[in-house]
Amino acid sequence: MERKITIEEESFYKEDYQVRMLKANNLNGILKMGGRGINEKSYYDYDVSGKLSMRAMFERSKINAEDIKTFLKDFRSALKEVETFLLNIHCILLKPEYIFYEEGKYFFCYYPLAQGELWEEFHGLTEYFVKQADYQDQECIRMVFLLHKKTMDENYSLEKIVAECLQNPQEDYGVTENQDGGIDKVKEEEEENMQERDWITEQELGSSIFRESDTLWTPVKRLLNRRRKSRWGDWDGLHIEEEDFS
Repeated sequence: MERKITIEEESFYKEDYQVRMLKANNLNGILKMGGRGINEKSYYDYDVSGKLSMRAMFERSKINAEDIKTFLKDFRSALKEVETFLLNIHCILLKPEYIFYEEGKYFFCYYPLAQGELWEEFHGLTEYFVKQADYQDQECIRMVFLLHKKTMDENYSLEKIVAECLQNPQEDYGVTENQDGGIDKVKEEEEENMQERDWITEQELGSSIFRESDTLWTPVKRLLNRRRKSRWGDWDGLHIEEEDFS
């Protein structure tokens, strides 16, 4: 049985290049979309038959490392697909209720009237990962910490962050030869590791409280919003080279 979700907009419906392109083609990782106008309103319908939203998936379970890896790979592929068809990557919705999963793959809603920017939307998704992460999974902790911390940087490179998350954790170690000719494995950034340990402790201590009430996140979100306005307001755009997806 066909199942759809609909996004309603208080504006006249316009069948522009984006809508025609989405109707005429099946984009890999992008949900099939249909648009229509009724009574001076626009409606965008997405076929989610057989799929489950990310929010529904993790209502009663935790996100683990494999979940994040699968998501990042599929998100990376969807970005490439959208760029291939000359569409606007900022129109990919990244709220958990608009990301869907079926048989080992994630699918995304492309919303032509989206007003946000991909970087800010992606950082918002990392906050969701922080709240839903399995803190017994060390690899999950590593990726969630990296994603949340580095997406707060000015002009961060999304493709580099994704690549760093997907690398083997053992590759974090540099190999140097000591004075006796032996081999020492050392962390390249010990200070960042200390920050990660402190961050993990904070999340573990507060995770049960966060589940009970999201209101405790309000001061943090206000702070992040102030930082976003000053740091992200003048960004020009995101360009992802094709070789980054090979």
